[in-house]
Amino acid sequence: MYLIYNIAIHIALIVLLPYYIFRMATSGKYREGLVERLGSIGSKADVLGAGKRVWVHAVSVGEARAAMPLLRRIKEERPDIRIIFSTVTPTGQHVAKKEGDGLIELLLFLPLDFSWAIKAVLDKVRPDLFVIVEKEYWPNLIKMLDCRGVPVAVVNGTMSEGSFKSFKRFKFFAGDLFKRLSLFSARTELDARKARELGVPSQNIFTTGNMKFDMEATEDIDDKALDLAHTFGFGAGDIIFVAGSTHPGEEEILLKAFKRFRKKSHNLRLLIAPRHPERFNEVASIIEKSGLECVRRTRCSHGGCSEVAPVALLDTLGELFTAYALANIAFVGGSLVQGVGGHNLLEPAYFAAPVFYGPYISSCEEMASLIESADAGCRLPNAEALHAELELLLNDPTKRIRLGANGKALLEGLRGTTDKTFNMLMELIK
Repeated sequence: MYLIYNIAIHIALIVLLPYYIFRMATSGKYREGLVERLGSIGSKADVLGAGKRVWVHAVSVGEARAAMPLLRRIKEERPDIRIIFSTVTPTGQHVAKKEGDGLIELLLFLPLDFSWAIKAVLDKVRPDLFVIVEKEYWPNLIKMLDCRGVPVAVVNGTMSEGSFKSFKRFKFFAGDLFKRLSLFSARTELDARKARELGVPSQNIFTTGNMKFDMEATEDIDDKALDLAHTFGFGAGDIIFVAGSTHPGEEEILLKAFKRFRKKSHNLRLLIAPRHPERFNEVASIIEKSGLECVRRTRCSHGGCSEVAPVALLDTLGELFTAYALANIAFVGGSLVQGVGGHNLLEPAYFAAPVFYGPYISSCEEMASLIESADAGCRLPNAEALHAELELLLNDPTKRIRLGANGKALLEGLRGTTDKTFNMLMELIK
């Protein structure tokens, strides 16, 4: 079966090559990390030196950020361990480089799932343990690690219903793939059941919870938040509405709601942080077309912007978590439009901000249920509901504070998954 898989992916490479050549010629995003994705890392692995080597793989921003408490715990308890970290997306690389400073010895783009590319990297990196954060089960990668005697662990393990059904269609192949996992640390009982059905040995499956509940702010987060507030000209009396990780179609809805209430509350400010950097200019144009003035983070010095505007555009990477520290009200994007599934709904709760989101949150149902049961925010079925809820919170500061406090208390009560995960990983590399 692996032979058929390898033939298929090489045919796909040939067929799609013209498209990717065009994309690489027109977008730097497609060129970044290309050499590493093809298995060439040069002498980068020379920095690893002696000691056990743990390779942690996180697809993008959310997974990379979720892994950071685990990396900190590894370094605290086992400073001898050398950490290799890989991502798929450039934004994931940026977050890992920034938040993993002092924790990660070697940062890479994950090689494409061609046996020749993977072999080239494995020969140089020689990991003692490979850790997948949340998802991404590459057949050649997992098989080659297993054949080399390297344990493969999944932490914060989850699987969408679509992926689960796809794997079940090819269960004869998936069964061989998933039986190779030495550990599946599941977020929920449902995730654990899916892993069991796909062939992960029962004795290797544990339900430990969600590591995203163990999020931590850096020691200088207050200073960073003050700098950001000063840059945008936010005043002590301003009400800050932070809309994070927005996607196409959401900014227009948010701006319409903001304009409606800005007429009544002149101290209301909107901070928009688009999910993808290639949309920064597009979102700036959308704000301009709405008739609202906008200041951009990249156009302001650390001394602050020369003008104060009702809308602030966070057109940088790695500062959204800091922006939530300023929020009186927070909205998490990727949830008002179909096809995304939402993003981390609990980041605003860390800073005691009430959190709101749309109806399309297939990737975050667990978080949404917790938020709603704790009365820390709510799901908004449509734009009208967004208008109504925003009006309610603007007129009732006591409710804003109560919902935010509920979210903070919820998060505090959910901690502990990282410790459990760390202990299980250490058992695999004894």
